[in-house]
Amino acid sequence: GKSDWKVWLSSVNLECRCGLRERAIVFAQDALDIHRGTGRLWAALIQLRHEDGEMSQMKVLKLALKSVPKSGEVWCEGARIALNPFCPTFDLQAASRHLVFAARFTPQYGDSFLEQLRLDMIGKWLVPLAEPFIENMYDTFLKSKKMVREKAYQFITQCTKKAADAMKAQLKRKPNSIAKDVVDTSELELHCCSANPNYGHLWFQCRVSPIDSAREVIAEAKDIMTNDIINYSYTYVAAMVRRAGIMMIIHHPEIVDSSGVENLYSNGVDFDRIVNQQLRLAPTLEVILSDKEVSGSMFVTGLTGSNKKWNTYSLAEKRRILFGSDSLVN
Repeated sequence: GKSDWKVWLSSVNLECRCGLRERAIVFAQDALDIHRGTGRLWAALIQLRHEDGEMSQMKVLKLALKSVPKSGEVWCEGARIALNPFCPTFDLQAASRHLVFAARFTPQYGDSFLEQLRLDMIGKWLVPLAEPFIENMYDTFLKSKKMVREKAYQFITQCTKKAADAMKAQLKRKPNSIAKDVVDTSELELHCCSANPNYGHLWFQCRVSPIDSAREVIAEAKDIMTNDIINYSYTYVAAMVRRAGIMMIIHHPEIVDSSGVENLYSNGVDFDRIVNQQLRLAPTLEVILSDKEVSGSMFVTGLTGSNKKWNTYSLAEKRRILFGSDSLVN
């Protein structure tokens, strides 16, 4: 019936915990037929569509932003899609824009601040590590003769794989060298304290006690995310190299045969649409790395450990996810 949206959301979450994704999607869609202006239901549906691919998620995201353009939860999901290294349209700048809107429209949603922390860590630690690989790729590419698009894709694949292998070697040899610089979170902490968030899946994961301050939650998240970003640094660096390679092809049609590709510089052409189209046509990171130990489902949110299946959690972890750190429950 026309129950409160919270009842619908609880039903969606219950189906997810039982591993019934298709039923959860049906519940979410039925709920949105009644409560179309509820951002949390849209955000749940976007996450549920992850297994259907990035295009499916983006389709739901666009519908959500038309219905609830000021939902921080929806903007945060957009940022998560852009921050997933296995997403074809991986884009740190787009993630940054989405998170600005997320924190502005729904400041009480704590996950937006924790995803911003992930982005800040990637920018501080991994972007400088990716830059030498990207510069070397550019130098070699600009010296090349005109080539067909398939040949260019092979070149980008080689450069991306080389960057990933180099990062894996560094991870084995000197893991501490990846996160050697201190990430200044003072501004994020100040913003977060002013907003005083009180909910969010990641927020509950990182809030140890119900009386934890925003600074304590961020400190806990920082410890967890540091390990995640170091351990999977090679995936993020590889995703940056891959994106830079595709942008390189787009900006140098004099080297790569661009027949059949819409002219980016003609009047009325949506540059972002063409870029995303080219990113989707190129070999995916999953194909390039061919690593069975990692997949896009591990990066749906900023905490890779929280993206596992429900039946693999301990009882204490399940309780925290469901109820946060409510002292009456714990």
